[in-house]
Amino acid sequence: MSTHVDPARNSGQTRSRLGLGIILGCLAVLGVAACGAPAVEEPVSDDQAVQQQNARATELMQFGNTLRAQGNLNEAAGVYSRAMNADPDSPLPPAALGDTLRQLKRYDEAEQVFRQALERNPYSGMALQGIGILLIERKQPDAAVAMLTPAVDENAADHRVYNVLGIAYDALGDHTQAQNQYLAGLDIQPENKSLRNNMALSLVLQERYDAAVEQVQRLLTGTEADEPYLHNLALVYGLAGRIESAAALLRQMLPEADVANNLAYYQNLRALPPDRRRAAILDIVLQSIFLSSNGTTSTQGG
Repeated sequence: MSTHVDPARNSGQTRSRLGLGIILGCLAVLGVAACGAPAVEEPVSDDQAVQQQNARATELMQFGNTLRAQGNLNEAAGVYSRAMNADPDSPLPPAALGDTLRQLKRYDEAEQVFRQALERNPYSGMALQGIGILLIERKQPDAAVAMLTPAVDENAADHRVYNVLGIAYDALGDHTQAQNQYLAGLDIQPENKSLRNNMALSLVLQERYDAAVEQVQRLLTGTEADEPYLHNLALVYGLAGRIESAAALLRQMLPEADVANNLAYYQNLRALPPDRRRAAILDIVLQSIFLSSNGTTSTQGG
């Protein structure tokens, strides 16, 4: 007796087995990705994107940095904007442009630049740092925490994000949490001077002066680059009431009249209520931290 084979049924089983094979093959290759779906590219890190920046954008960035160092902020902003057009994928030009606009108090424009950069790379440390500093300067440290925390939660934060998160928590008065952020950043980049400097100033806000002195002393290299940190060390000594130690440091750098002015400033800071003293010290932090896109400084923020 011949066996009758239903062509339609056989064809269906073949298609079923074939379809299952394709699905299993896709799952084996793509893991949890949907079959046929385009692969999602991981965003390029800021440091890698900077290395890939084209020559024209690099040239414009150098020119913009020179203008900015000379105090020509409006001209620098124009040059940074041209650098953005020359290389839209590099995080350096928007970081520098946004921070320059912040310095010009053109806050809405600065925020727009940073948000556009974050649309291209939601975890850009340079862009997150820039918008975080902007929010803190606008007296919105809670908004800065909300903006930056997702990068930490998803293990996508770089040292810049931890640095600005620390400043935001210091602004909110939560110095223990601030120091946790600085330490997390130092785990990523142990030699970063901005993180350690801000850690020291956070300890000052808790009046833990000996610990702050230890942190600042770790920044010193015996070169001319030490001067900003020697000033901060003098500040710590002054706030701790160690006036002679502060004066001895200042005399290495300043004429006597300026030494007297600085010592008077330290005494005035000591006399302020805690909230006002914290605000004054945070101003020092914000004045000293630079975006790594700003070529006028080699260590702060970068």
